Amino acid sequence: MIRIAYSSGSSSLRGPKAVLAVLAAVAGLLLAAVAALFAAATVVVAAVIGTTLLGLAAVTGRLRRQPVRAASGPRADDGVIEARRVGGHEWVAYGWNDRDGPER
Repeated sequence: MIRIAYSSGSSSLRGPKAVLAVLAAVAGLLLAAVAALFAAATVVVAAVIGTTLLGLAAVTGRLRRQPVRAASGPRADDGVIEARRVGGHEWVAYGWNDRDGPER
């Protein structure tokens, strides 16, 4: 005849094992919550960086399409002088000494 072991009526959910099991479950849930917050923060940071890069790309594209104005012509007296590079770190500026007309 086969006998089946029978407990004396004490449940396995009582005692220190049950407390440790509940603490382990709570610790697992807290760890999962921290991991979820970290993942959400990572997504937010990536979205902010992506939006910033797209905005900068739009601004540079808009600036690239604008025509470049020459220093000569009707706007020559806007306070900007014309300079040309003659080599290395040397520049020659034109018109900076003739603003008020010839001095004698």
